[in-house]
Amino acid sequence: MNESIRLLSTKDGADKEYRVQLESSGDGYIVTGFNGRRGGPLKAQPKICSPVSYGEAKKTYDALVKSKIKGGYTPADSGSEYVVPADIGVPTGIKLHLLTQVPESEIDRYISDPRYVAQEKFDGERRPVARRESVIGSNKNGFQTTLPVAVVDALSVIPQDTELDAEQVGEVLHVFDAMRVAGKCLRNTGYLDRKEVVDQMVNRMGNNQANIVSVETAIGSEAKRALYNCLRDQRKEGIVFKRVDAPYSEGENDDQIKIKFIESATLQVASIHPTKRSVKVQAFDASGVAVLLGSVAIPANYAMPQVGSLVEVRYLYVVKNLVQPVYHGERTDQNIDSCTTRQLKYRAGIGEEEAWSEETA
Repeated sequence: MNESIRLLSTKDGADKEYRVQLESSGDGYIVTGFNGRRGGPLKAQPKICSPVSYGEAKKTYDALVKSKIKGGYTPADSGSEYVVPADIGVPTGIKLHLLTQVPESEIDRYISDPRYVAQEKFDGERRPVARRESVIGSNKNGFQTTLPVAVVDALSVIPQDTELDAEQVGEVLHVFDAMRVAGKCLRNTGYLDRKEVVDQMVNRMGNNQANIVSVETAIGSEAKRALYNCLRDQRKEGIVFKRVDAPYSEGENDDQIKIKFIESATLQVASIHPTKRSVKVQAFDASGVAVLLGSVAIPANYAMPQVGSLVEVRYLYVVKNLVQPVYHGERTDQNIDSCTTRQLKYRAGIGEEEAWSEETA
């Protein structure tokens, strides 16, 4: 009698997903909502934590679904269920080695340096996992969180007292490091040796474990350059460089580097916020129709631009709106012909026409 529904919303330029899940627990049933960006990990919002009768749980489930649909969500294709741990939000004790960001202008330094290997920077959410008495997931801040059922099932075959570091993208776990395996601490082991452990562990899971993937690693300048060009061409988020002999540290240092692929576009100011230092910007499609791209904050060291003026904005990519936009001043050297949607970089897998449709926006 378990039930679940997946809902999507593109209201007001959003790209959101909400899942409602009714499941048996103990002698009764619980209800949980999950929300987040479409294609990304979902955060749990427990609605009924202590088991109640099916009738009471079903009433809460239906009311929640109804309220979300009323708020602009629409039913979508089904997706996998999530495991909600009873002690969600409890510290896991997993301390992470965080990536240090450097500008893309330094890319050649890390490509040519034989001490570093390269990997894709995935557009997901940091998700270290551990096999203890059961499989648990942790967030970037070290607190227990939800995991897709398929991921939990796949990880149930790994040895107990194992900790892996990974990025969750949708319902797939991309594993790139191992901190502990079968009770043995690997934090002082060099990175390439730890990654070999990951590769072997994922390979032993077999080809049927589609929800667990070992991240591909490029070794040598030629391979790193090819990976960089490929990720750039495919409009991925960025690239990561890791020192081959470095231990697994806590916090940030130069042993693990991330470079995000920042884009820049010339856009027109569509409107000015009445009370905040921010403006809405737009570009024009092939038919000359204005397409709003969201808001961008104007730093205090820049003068506020006027409506209709052309400005330069840096960003990661577009999913209906600009993602992580940063204002870089007015462009008096450009004209309105420069403000086209053709110049924009869309998130991987989304083209210009798809970006504005209800299905993918």
